[in-house]
Amino acid sequence: MNRMELFALEVNEAVFYHETIHVMHMPDSWRNFFITQATPQNHKLAYKVEPLCKKLKSIFPEIVHVDLNNKVLQKDLPWIVSTVEIPESHIKKLTLGWFAYLKGYSEANLPEEIKEAELGWETSTFGELHESIDKYQWLPGLAAHKFCEELRTVELGKGIVEALQFHHTIFNNQHECVSTPIRKSPKHDPFSYVLKVELKNRGGDADRPLILVTVGTRRYLRNAQIKEGSCYLKADHACSVLVSVRNPYTLQEKLSFSQLQFERRAGSGQGTPPFAVWKTALDGLYWDVLYGESLEPDSLLSNPAAFLDGKGEVTAYVVNHHSFNGKGNFVKSGLGLSEKSGLFNKFKEVLAMYHLTPLFHIPEIPRKRMNDIRFPIVAHQAEKLIIEVYSSEAMFTAMKEVYTTEQKSLENKSIIFNRQISENVYGLNCDKDVTVEFVYCNPIEIVSELEVGTYKSDVAFIKRVNQINKLLNEERTSGDQRTLALVEIAPKENWSKNGDPKRAIREGMKKARRLTQFIHPLTGDEKGDTARIINALFDLLNDAGFLSNNVTKLDSYGPILSFNILKADNKHLPVISKMDGTETMLKIFGVESWLPLGEAPFYLEQVKMLDNPGKGNQSKQIFLDFMVRAIENELGQDIKQLTVMINATLRKDWLPVIRNTDIQYDKVPYLSERLVNDARLKFIRVNMTDDVPQYRIIEDDAEEKFNKASGIFKDPLGIYYGVGGRPRAWSGVRNEDIKFLSPSKLLLQQKAVEYIPLGELDEMERDDLANLVDQLRRVGLNYDKHTIYPYGIRITKILSKYLTGEEKNYDPEFDEGVEFWEEVEELV
Repeated sequence: MNRMELFALEVNEAVFYHETIHVMHMPDSWRNFFITQATPQNHKLAYKVEPLCKKLKSIFPEIVHVDLNNKVLQKDLPWIVSTVEIPESHIKKLTLGWFAYLKGYSEANLPEEIKEAELGWETSTFGELHESIDKYQWLPGLAAHKFCEELRTVELGKGIVEALQFHHTIFNNQHECVSTPIRKSPKHDPFSYVLKVELKNRGGDADRPLILVTVGTRRYLRNAQIKEGSCYLKADHACSVLVSVRNPYTLQEKLSFSQLQFERRAGSGQGTPPFAVWKTALDGLYWDVLYGESLEPDSLLSNPAAFLDGKGEVTAYVVNHHSFNGKGNFVKSGLGLSEKSGLFNKFKEVLAMYHLTPLFHIPEIPRKRMNDIRFPIVAHQAEKLIIEVYSSEAMFTAMKEVYTTEQKSLENKSIIFNRQISENVYGLNCDKDVTVEFVYCNPIEIVSELEVGTYKSDVAFIKRVNQINKLLNEERTSGDQRTLALVEIAPKENWSKNGDPKRAIREGMKKARRLTQFIHPLTGDEKGDTARIINALFDLLNDAGFLSNNVTKLDSYGPILSFNILKADNKHLPVISKMDGTETMLKIFGVESWLPLGEAPFYLEQVKMLDNPGKGNQSKQIFLDFMVRAIENELGQDIKQLTVMINATLRKDWLPVIRNTDIQYDKVPYLSERLVNDARLKFIRVNMTDDVPQYRIIEDDAEEKFNKASGIFKDPLGIYYGVGGRPRAWSGVRNEDIKFLSPSKLLLQQKAVEYIPLGELDEMERDDLANLVDQLRRVGLNYDKHTIYPYGIRITKILSKYLTGEEKNYDPEFDEGVEFWEEVEELV
């Protein structure tokens, strides 16, 4: 039997109560600075104090707790808790500089009582303080600190054992253990092993705190990014750098790293240095406090290699997160399976001395298999489609060739357009009679750069939208045919600032009632080009409501509703999907009727958006009413069973009844009095957030072997973890490969998705619900294996790109804000 090991450790905070720590309270005059300026109505602080706390932590990772809110100020609770006594002068200078920044004048103009305030440390223990400080800060902080105290010998796989020095850092406000950078050859950029350490709890088991260890890599720049008057840092991107100043503390020799951020200076173009500036006043202030003079980000970008070796006064690792147009970085994302296990095992071994205990391995349950065959494609009804291709003639020719011939990469060497009806009209390889007219369209008026040199960017955007809408409406064909569009477009970096027409094209096409899918130009790599051409069409057909043949194997006993909230700027849109057999519908808040998936984007101008839930609005209640109404209406249709999938991300602001602390496995979440006792209602919470642990699957007790196996694993509590199949796109990478020996290989592992069935269900019903969600991750047309999101939740996200005009996908590892191709984000 296969078993799953979760990368999590159970922790009893009491074992650390004896640890000696150092505590600082905020001086009275500083506290009064905030208290006297709080708004009298609700005592809300006039200034956002969170940035100071986050920056203090990122600059001084020895800080395991820092807090500054109205309660801390009023009751004089601990402000800073640290494992070492950081010089008071550093903290004072940073804080005074921040005060001055808030007030908009120089430090010299601050009131005397602010400038003359004295700071001091008191020695204490966690046992004395634990009730007044946040365990979600200090417990993972202390665990990370303990791991980084000494050199650690780690088994990486393939017989390689390395002694690694880790540094406790705070990156994006989270505790991490970051290894000294590794560089395998002159052609490779450096990279670090990273262990992110967090305190989490599990749904329905919130009283048992767990330390989650997420293992990955972080890559750094080596090549210059400022050359010959040009800067390769993209506009509108912030870049992080880990910085250590030699001997920042009086008695400490070990390097201590701080996270700072810089960004492209507004208005900087060719030959106009400085190109980059520190993102915040506190980032810039760091240098005055710890270095004694300023240091410009441009110097880091001009010669990042000079700061890498740690021999100078400043050591700096500039994070490479694909926000640079310059060449370099032969280190790809991901980490070997044995490296992940080796790093977690070493952390587990070190923390065992502090009585952190691993969880029991959890067993696999029988999984209802699907064949992962997409053909024949499943349609809800017979129809005629027009697919317009706005591209070069070479791309159109390549597409026609790929779609009308056998493809080795597809199951059974399938042909997508498997019969020709007339010139440019084909039959889709589908279970219904679906014909496709495949039409070449001149892209010139559609895909050219926006006229930002002539008009303001927003005017240029609207001008192109209207131009596309007018052009396509004049050419609109009559009848019941749906029109879809494939658009060839250059990557974002090929356009001038604000000149990228992609968002305008999607909006203009939407107004002309066309769904769109973009594809980058041909590269000459036949295999890669073919894969992108196939995926572009599948993505488009998926948006239009077509399904994989896997849907015919789906175990379903009635409709499936899924709920989600989409965000556009600072507004939110509730969306419900309904899957009933092969029919997929969406209901959008503000539009009364259910809409076919392929039609829903055209109704977005009629929707009603909600503000972020807060005390001053009814957004949360409005969403709940919207949700309850949909469920009650469905139950009113005299169905035998209704399955409701709830996205766990809704728990934070929108649906507190599904929070980890509130859910109970044997109870349906309380939504209304009528729904609480309806036996036809089956609930399951689906969680894809970062509180789902990393894992290792052990096959047939083969402890020393590593694999990318899939399956559904069931915890005794009633929590299931689904791991999807390994997609064909990952072929050629061996399970034994490790980053230490193969930096240029993309080493990825499927993500685990958490399923929690809720309600009075027997074991078979719970297993069936977990299996249903797992199956729903395999019915979308555009991937040959599982997606992260089950189909009902995933299709609500289709609307996002038509709502915001953007598609953002991120690398699953640690590279900060990495924009990556969709296969990596979606496949697990």
